[in-house]
Amino acid sequence: MEFFNNLFLASKFKDIDSKSKKIIIVNFSLVFITLILQFLITFYYIDNSAIIIKFLSFIPVISYVTISLFYYTSIMKLSATTKELKSVEIYNNTLINLQDNIRLFKHDFNNIIATIGGYIRTNDIEGLKDYYFSLESDCQKVNNLYLLNPKIINNPGIYNLLTSKYNEAISKNIKVNMSFLLDLNTLKMQIYDFSRILGILLDNAIEASSDSKEKIINITFRNDTNNNRQLIIIENSYSNKDINTEEIFKKGITEKENHTGLGLWEVRRIIQKNNNANLFTSKNKDLFSQQLELY
Repeated sequence: MEFFNNLFLASKFKDIDSKSKKIIIVNFSLVFITLILQFLITFYYIDNSAIIIKFLSFIPVISYVTISLFYYTSIMKLSATTKELKSVEIYNNTLINLQDNIRLFKHDFNNIIATIGGYIRTNDIEGLKDYYFSLESDCQKVNNLYLLNPKIINNPGIYNLLTSKYNEAISKNIKVNMSFLLDLNTLKMQIYDFSRILGILLDNAIEASSDSKEKIINITFRNDTNNNRQLIIIENSYSNKDINTEEIFKKGITEKENHTGLGLWEVRRIIQKNNNANLFTSKNKDLFSQQLELY
């Protein structure tokens, strides 16, 4: 029973690395060919043999299949463990950054209060507004680090992806505002397809916002219970206000140097094969928006 439970848990073939995939495909192809050949030899060329002989001739093949299945299960377990260890390592780094930010905030707390008091005593409302917005930015960084938690973003693959893209954005001096109010265990799309869409949309948002003056990305994951849908919204500042929100989804269309223009074309292709998914693209004078809806 334990074996079959493990085999069931190991059924997410798409989650393993490409090298292991190739090994498994070759292995099971050989198993299939061996079974066919053994069947043909047993029932067409030794048809006068006793039933027991025929049965015994299948034992080596059955043993090989059993060992192969155990090997396959072991690979899946190892792959899952490797991903978990990677998530733990990333989370530990996030905790260190969070602790450093909280320490810094605590250390500066008295100075922050004194500065606010100075603006209030001199009735410098404009100065107080500017100071508040700069302080709000630091608080948002702490909030983002709190959200980058595998217990909140409860899928190792999506957690690693979001953490990686967040760190990439921060390294390019992009301000990231994140809100995560979604249980990924209830996600209404296969993780494989979802991660591909999310990765492409985040890459585009980072690219566009890094070229803009404001350098802002807003990321929102939430449930819309009134309309029975899950929303993933990615907004970013951008410089090209003349961008055509339909043309960008065509194959080969791109504004990026040395890029193939297949990213958003691939996103639309994935959306079209999922009947419960929609992607709405819009823009205003400040932000370019991609809203993924899952029903």
